[in-house]
Amino acid sequence: MSSLHADADTGDSVKAIDPTRGPDVVHLIGIGGAGMSALARLYLQMGCKVSGSDASDSPTVESLRILGTTIQIGHDPQLVSTLKLAGNPLVVMSSAVPATNPEVMAAYELGLPMKKHAEALAWFANSKRTIAVAGTHGKTTTTAMIATAMRRAGIDASFQVGGELVDLDTSASWGNSEWMVIEADEYDRRFLAYTPEVAILTNVEPDHFEYYGSVPEMEQAFTDFLGLVQPNGLVVASRSPNRESDAGIERVLETVPPLERGLRVTRYGQLDDGLDTPSHRTQWWIGNIREHPGGSTFSVWPAHDRLTAEEPCEVLEGRLSVPGKHNILNAVASTIALAHVGIEPQVALDAMAHFHGVRRRFQLAGNHDGVRVFEDYAHHPTEVRVTLAAAVHITQPDDSNAPRGRLWAVFQPHLKVRTERLFDEFVQAFDAANLVIVTDVYSPPGREPDGIYRGSAELVTALNHRRNQQSESLARHIGEPRDAMSVLMDELQEGDVVLVMGAGPIDRLAHELSSKLKDR
Repeated sequence: MSSLHADADTGDSVKAIDPTRGPDVVHLIGIGGAGMSALARLYLQMGCKVSGSDASDSPTVESLRILGTTIQIGHDPQLVSTLKLAGNPLVVMSSAVPATNPEVMAAYELGLPMKKHAEALAWFANSKRTIAVAGTHGKTTTTAMIATAMRRAGIDASFQVGGELVDLDTSASWGNSEWMVIEADEYDRRFLAYTPEVAILTNVEPDHFEYYGSVPEMEQAFTDFLGLVQPNGLVVASRSPNRESDAGIERVLETVPPLERGLRVTRYGQLDDGLDTPSHRTQWWIGNIREHPGGSTFSVWPAHDRLTAEEPCEVLEGRLSVPGKHNILNAVASTIALAHVGIEPQVALDAMAHFHGVRRRFQLAGNHDGVRVFEDYAHHPTEVRVTLAAAVHITQPDDSNAPRGRLWAVFQPHLKVRTERLFDEFVQAFDAANLVIVTDVYSPPGREPDGIYRGSAELVTALNHRRNQQSESLARHIGEPRDAMSVLMDELQEGDVVLVMGAGPIDRLAHELSSKLKDR
């Protein structure tokens, strides 16, 4: 154990789950979602009989069927009625499922025990020493990095991630160690169900306008989350004072009095992001960043006060197989949390080199006919911007004398209210792309309030105006994702890179396009 973290293993003894106090039969409404499907896997590993329902079939649903889960497509109150006869039942509902859902209504009428996703996950997480990863972006990848590194270090940690880990081929696992790492989502204030020992804040930006009434209200939720960190726990937070994306973290931390509960706050950031301030000094610095098509290399100066230190300090070296500076930040946040667990920082960074990502996070869908197609879950302007910035390095051919390929961004906006409230940010997010296709906004029924919003057509007009081009050479609006297929097949050239982005069903396009390119 590093001398910098000699107190890493102090704390209360771990609380074990008593299976006799948990459910025997669990029914999950909306089981196909990322968080709900992960929760189903945890219940299965606990020996529960698991059933579920969802509006549509999917590979995720099929994978749960293979594990023994009974799943019906479509919602039927009879599915819940049969639980009344079961011993010790529980109904879990996704936050995306409305109260008018027939199964939800039937469960209430029958008086069955009901929980939302976060409450159900808290039953697992609050029985362990938990690392909870929060933030507007980067939650899934950071959680996955920590889970992967702990497993590589020989720690059989439990985890729940909002996506399937490429290396572990699952989104959740119940391990034998005292540790658990979870993704702590701010939507619907889900993260207020947890009492972690370690909390990570990757960033705090305006989002979820359909739920939070204002940005201060959303930031207050993050403050409340930090208030749930256990006494003498650790808060890990990014620090980039020249970035608007981190301004929210500064406001959140200003309202958290860490010394009252013995909390340690550790900040991390890039060397070129500005000077420290006396209130929140950065302890972990990142520099010497070199990005390349296969990932990146970088250096880290841990637990180092740049304002006062005169002597040289330890330098750690990192290497990633996933692209983008944002993933370097995620890796360093993970390393700090892992040091608290007792894993040497360099050992943790070495483990990160073997991390190959999460599905739908810059995932290669195919490489055929000289064209590489990637899919990504990006649906917020910051996510779009950093993902495209990472993709630029992919367009560089192996032969340095060969011309750089074109970068295509195919984007399906997610939610009308998000597109409207962050419209100007979206206009600036596509600068790294050579060509842009924007499909109609994906808005699940009942998810957001009615209103008059600027949509995809207006976004394309603004994108072209930003480049002082009124032609369709930069950006174009194509309503349905499937209709973009013919355009792409006609215009894609050898060396091009296509990045398909969005939180909706746009991911199907990436795989269908790859399949057609294979046969071209």
